[in-house]
Amino acid sequence: MTGEYLTRSAEETFGLARRMGEALGGAAVFLLAGDLGAGKTVFAKGLGAGLGVDPDEVSSPTFTLVNAHDGRLRLYHLDLYRIEGGAAEIYDLGLEEMLSEADAVVVIEWAERLGSFAVPGAYRVAISDLGGDERRIEISHAEHAE
Repeated sequence: MTGEYLTRSAEETFGLARRMGEALGGAAVFLLAGDLGAGKTVFAKGLGAGLGVDPDEVSSPTFTLVNAHDGRLRLYHLDLYRIEGGAAEIYDLGLEEMLSEADAVVVIEWAERLGSFAVPGAYRVAISDLGGDERRIEISHAEHAE
């Protein structure tokens, strides 16, 4: 699942993430980073579809901060765009509990706002807008805490 990918449409970004979701057999964490409009929510929708969640139900939880969806695995979708208080606010979201669930996939948009909150073993997904509908998606996997 790691590597660098070039997508030329939102549909291709969705399809890449869907295939990743289909390949998941257990818990995983995806830390999404990218500018506004880069495709983080499209990626989250694709992961959800791969887990058997209706992609129309997966929307950016900008105001609620966390949405939960039941599929083949439970999907927690977080959006930290409005987080300003740092670690205290993140702990209040219940992220530690979500991360401890054996059959949960956690997708975090605006993951750079986690600050010092460590998420060992997470997939880091950096989405870069290359202009038009083209995106570079770089996926790396941290095997251990940094």
